[in-house]
Order: sequence, then C-alpha cells, then structure tokens
Amino acid sequence: MSSQTPSLSPAPTILASRGRGRAISSLPQTQSPAPQTQSPAPADNLRTRLNDEEKLHLVRLCIEYHVEHVKGKKGGFWQKIRMLLKEQIGKDLRDPHSRMRILLQQFEVQRLPQMRQLKWSCGARLSP
Repeated sequence: MSSQTPSLSPAPTILASRGRGRAISSLPQTQSPAPQTQSPAPADNLRTRLNDEEKLHLVRLCIEYHVEHVKGKKGGFWQKIRMLLKEQIGKDLRDPHSRMRILLQQFEVQRLPQMRQLKWSCGARLSP
C-alpha cells in the first residue's frame, strides 16, 4: 500500500514589485472574461425620435387641447397628449412635456437674435 499525499501547488511567489502596491506573481494567469459588449437597451429605455412633421403634430395637439392644461390636472393633460400622439402617429412618446420644453428652448434660441434685431430696428425707426 502506498500512501499518496495530495500534491499541493506551491504558494505564489512575488517576483517583482512596481510601486503603489502592484506586484507580479507567479500565479497562473487566468483569462479574464471577454469585455461585455453593450447589449441593446430594453425597449422602454429607447428614446423615441420625432421628425419635423411629428414634432409639429405634437405642438398642434398641445394647442388644440390647451384648455385641459390646468393647475392640479397637468399630468392628465400630458397623458392625453401622449395617448393621442400614439393613436395618430403611431409613436409612444414617453414624456411629451419634456419634449415640448426642449422644442420651446430650441425655438427661443433660434429666435432670440432675430427678436433682438427687430427690437433694435424698431427702436431706431421710432427715435427722432
């Protein structure tokens, strides 16, 4: 009968140190998992893009139903706009309120220089 002792791998030895606590050891290198490629986001996280015609449709719906945009019931107004937009153009816009704010900001940025020019020219004509 021979007694076999399990073979133990030797303890890792540190071969060199490269400052800041990094060391190279004699441990066998395990392959790190392949970098994860970014999987497509779930459908509810995708941004709904609107073309110019669809943006105009959103604005027209807001104007048409503006009387329903009252204090305390604004959430219902935006849900209605979302539902109508989905029925009419077939796209589910998660947050129409946010999209309208962005459209308004873009409009103001584009129009501000023109408005300043108009005010300046009107003021120049009115002064004696």
